[in-house]
Amino acid sequence: MAVNYNVNQLIKAVLAEMPVRHKKVIEGRYSLAGGDPLTLAELGGAYSLTRERIRQIEAIALKSIQEKIGNVNLGGFVKAAVNYLKSVGNLKREDLLIRDLSLLAEDKDETAGASRVKFLLEVCGKFNYAKETDNYHAYWYLTPADQKKAVGFVVKVLNAWNSRKNNAELADFYKTFTALTKSAGITEAVALNYSSLSKEIAMNCYGDLGPSSSSEINPKTSRDWAYLVLKKESRPIHFTELAQLIAKLKSGSIHAPTVHNELIKDARFVLVGKGTYSLKEFGIVPGTAREIINHYIKKHGPMKAKEVVQLVLKDRLFKENTIFINLQNKRHFKRLDDGRYTTLV
Repeated sequence: MAVNYNVNQLIKAVLAEMPVRHKKVIEGRYSLAGGDPLTLAELGGAYSLTRERIRQIEAIALKSIQEKIGNVNLGGFVKAAVNYLKSVGNLKREDLLIRDLSLLAEDKDETAGASRVKFLLEVCGKFNYAKETDNYHAYWYLTPADQKKAVGFVVKVLNAWNSRKNNAELADFYKTFTALTKSAGITEAVALNYSSLSKEIAMNCYGDLGPSSSSEINPKTSRDWAYLVLKKESRPIHFTELAQLIAKLKSGSIHAPTVHNELIKDARFVLVGKGTYSLKEFGIVPGTAREIINHYIKKHGPMKAKEVVQLVLKDRLFKENTIFINLQNKRHFKRLDDGRYTTLV
């Protein structure tokens, strides 16, 4: 059963009977009225006070709130937060927790809802907080044991992955993650929640989990995005369509010629037709029509023209006539008495 609470009413109760200036400082510092949090200097300028005096007012105001917080009925909010945290493994990354608790409130306030929820988490005194570090996002948790369990799981996942060879496939990361999830006796949803605490683990736009350092998880350049899209689409794509697909994933515009230039420079991509690319790792043979014909004849032995055409067209978007013309090049290919072609190079 959902627990209801009204964020605005709770904030009003917490700030009740507070001197006007104290209230305004708290509202500004925590952006309780919307907008960005105000600095000590900005508030000092507004009230013709020094930064130090504003800091003192803020400290006095927060102490006053802590002293009377027990008289404010925060039960609905606390119960909703506890129930939510228990449902996801007893802890949650701060930005995600605030987002979700804001959505659970009766009064969904898009202007200052998130800031007010964060303020309530801080002043209610019922939850533990872990600050952001180089390796972890800020998060809230119920008990130290919950924190130890989550961080321990993340460390095991990263250690297992880092012990692998550099050329390990991204799919191997998920296999490692799944195996450790099972051994830890937790659900995948909880394991994913634990992993979200770490800055070293992330999920890409396709929902793939992996190390945040991977270009497939955190693509930065146009060629990284192109590689990811081609791998997921598993089909040859013209660079203009490729640019459109990348733009949708990035929610922004991207210059098609820029994508084209990046593909030309990178050996991972193979031009399979006019302006159309695929990935070399799909087994597509790079090169001109003559080079590809030569490759297949060497690989399969002498073949008739139609057999050569069928093999080449599986990978490339050449016109059949282009393949026939190349087969007639007597410096590179010879037609045998039985109608099959062999290579001379």
